[in-house]
Amino acid sequence: MSASRPPSDLTVIIPAFRAEGTITRAVESALAAGAETVIVVDDGSDDATGERAESAGAVCIRQENAGAAKARANGAEHASSKYLVFLDSDDELIPTAVQRSVQILEENPSLAVSAGTVIGVTDEGTERPFPVRYSPVDTESLLVNGFGPWPPCAAVVRRESYVRSKSAQPAALAPRFAEDYELLIRLSLVGGIAVRDEASCRYSLAGGKSVRSATSAIEAKERIREHYARHLNIEIERMSDRRIRMAASARRARAEWASGNKMATAARLGEWFLADPVYASRKLLSKPWSRN
Repeated sequence: MSASRPPSDLTVIIPAFRAEGTITRAVESALAAGAETVIVVDDGSDDATGERAESAGAVCIRQENAGAAKARANGAEHASSKYLVFLDSDDELIPTAVQRSVQILEENPSLAVSAGTVIGVTDEGTERPFPVRYSPVDTESLLVNGFGPWPPCAAVVRRESYVRSKSAQPAALAPRFAEDYELLIRLSLVGGIAVRDEASCRYSLAGGKSVRSATSAIEAKERIREHYARHLNIEIERMSDRRIRMAASARRARAEWASGNKMATAARLGEWFLADPVYASRKLLSKPWSRN
């Protein structure tokens, strides 16, 4: 751990699958952010992920491959700290911002979550800061906007709120996709959510399963929206099948762009535009590239 960064009452949980190339940086960033404990849940990797995590200073829990959601939940079950961060194995925390999030939670007991913004990172290492996507962030805005305002690494979560959220009503759907979106909705049911314009993590834009199975991920997100909106009597505008396909094409295009594949990016954007040129034109006027 960095000698200049004292430990805080914070556990960083990192689900990892075949992440031997990035896990050391992720663990080191968590320790630099003041994590008292870093828990890496090795989700059935067949490479050196677990060994490298332990060498970097993490506690490693090994499980059979069950997906990131169950890996995060497994890690959280082993945490006893006051605060949690869920960090993906190819992302990195920004220490000063994480400490500020902890401080905000310390000063505001009614908050369940304190979050910053994101610096997106391409495969080539190009960094691009993104602004706050929307504010305020609460149950209604999460459901009406229909997407999470940040990846998990941008937020510090009060563990007591995380525990309470598991028994909040309505019951969780626990999908294989969009589980971080559902978690944030559930946290909003038990406490407040604060967001500020300060980058708190570096986030890989290449994406993982939510890009490889983009349509399934967006369909899962829509099921989550409908579930909570129905039970909480919040009116939302549901995405049509065509809009879901368009959103999936846009998500794949962003991942291709982050990987430096210009031709594939153009092809995906073409699919997106041709599906509904009028809607696509309106969307372009809103400058969606300025959001993470």
